[in-house]
Amino acid sequence: MVDELTRQMANKLHLNEGQYIQLRAVNQIKLTVVDEIKWQYTDMAKRNAKLNELESQYEAECSHILTPTQLSLYHSEFLHDVKPSKVDAKENGVG
Repeated sequence: MVDELTRQMANKLHLNEGQYIQLRAVNQIKLTVVDEIKWQYTDMAKRNAKLNELESQYEAECSHILTPTQLSLYHSEFLHDVKPSKVDAKENGVG
């Protein structure tokens, strides 16, 4: 799983070898901690809070590894499905 994720990121973000190695290690930690959080927290609010905290830490780690251009690509390619965007009620024709 970690190799597949890192390979996908390498292809889309055009990582160099050093970045690939660093990101693979960070991905391994993230996936391990995600599993631990899912196992440890049955309360969905606490689980989601911990997962959001982990995601923030992960993004901070990525910002040390990736270039600004790669980080921008990461946000557009990998986070568009994860974090729903906030929509103003007036923009969707309801308000």
